[in-house]
Amino acid sequence: MKEQYLLQLPSHIQRNQVKTVYLDVAGKMHSLYKNLVDYPPHRYQFITQCTGWDMVSSAASKTNAIYSIQEKALGKIIPINLAKAWLERLKRPPKGTALTYATGHLIFRKEPWVVDLEFVTQLAGYNIKHFKRCKRLIEKVLSSEDCKRIICWTKAAKKTVLYNLNCEHFAHKVEVVRLAVPKKNFTKEYGHKEKIKLLFVGSANILGEFEYKGGQEVLEAFLILRKKYSNLELVIRSDIPKATKARYGSVGNLKLIEGLISWEQLEQEFKTADIFLFPTHATPGLAILDAMSYELPVITTDVWANPEMVENGKTGFVIERSKRVPYYIENFIPNWSYDPTSKFMRTIKTVDPKVVEELVEKTGILIEDEELRRRMGRAGRQEIENGRFSMIARNRKMKKIFDEALESSGKTREMS
Repeated sequence: MKEQYLLQLPSHIQRNQVKTVYLDVAGKMHSLYKNLVDYPPHRYQFITQCTGWDMVSSAASKTNAIYSIQEKALGKIIPINLAKAWLERLKRPPKGTALTYATGHLIFRKEPWVVDLEFVTQLAGYNIKHFKRCKRLIEKVLSSEDCKRIICWTKAAKKTVLYNLNCEHFAHKVEVVRLAVPKKNFTKEYGHKEKIKLLFVGSANILGEFEYKGGQEVLEAFLILRKKYSNLELVIRSDIPKATKARYGSVGNLKLIEGLISWEQLEQEFKTADIFLFPTHATPGLAILDAMSYELPVITTDVWANPEMVENGKTGFVIERSKRVPYYIENFIPNWSYDPTSKFMRTIKTVDPKVVEELVEKTGILIEDEELRRRMGRAGRQEIENGRFSMIARNRKMKKIFDEALESSGKTREMS
């Protein structure tokens, strides 16, 4: 049984003025697509249709153990995203659809479509072996006249496409459309405060994200910083391993928030924070942009596309990544894995003192210089409201992509 959902337009846009894009999601919808749905390009709306595959995948993603089996065990056997695409090659998009937007997977059907990517191996379920085995098939499908655009959320993602596929027939289709978050309607309060608040936000749902996103480095840095600055506090909102909680739980001025909390509660933490710490080992998260939207300077690592989001010295600091961690497989393809036996996971569990040292140094600079915090925070907020990561900039480019895709699709139909 299929469930179909019309994703609501802003009330000021009339339905007879818009074109419908079918958002073909693989499993659970990521929050970045919620932003796309809630703030669509002018005169476009999205519709999604939940298939059997998606319902199973989405349900599995809510339970970490099942999700782990799906991603690790099944993913080693078959290229999950390609399997979804092939199994759904005969289905029809919802009635009235003008264009299909595929999230990280190919479309084998005869219809105009665009695809977006975190990085290129996503098309084969993030498995490098499956990707290499299916490389020619991927190139063939991306070269088809039905594929109108290959949307990359970062320049780093675009590199993985250009460096790892023969793009002779589709290089012109590859475009970067930056991630975006809504601007926030609030006034940042400055002035004399009793404490300076550091904030780290990881995942409360997927176990293992704490180490993935640099939570251990944040805690180690805080232990050093609190000895020098008595007016410092740290708030961590994330899943937290039991051993970590046992070790750090009694540290003064440390607030650990686990489990699900409302957005209003999390927003309050963002609003009252002074510095956002995110020394992640993984791909850029929307957390960085959320922090910028709340006028916070951000400290992150020079891993993959993080320097694209945080402009070193202007909207925050980008610190050097650990030389111990094997961040890449080859040709800029990330080496990230949730497999606890992988070298990547083993190395990130051991904190690199050099990373902590630089994190302490840069955080100390911001603690001592309130004017610098203000300047960086305001520059970051400007990027969200009117700059590179604004809804305005994203939708302008997305609308152009959709318009051109539909125009070329119409010309193709006229010629056939």
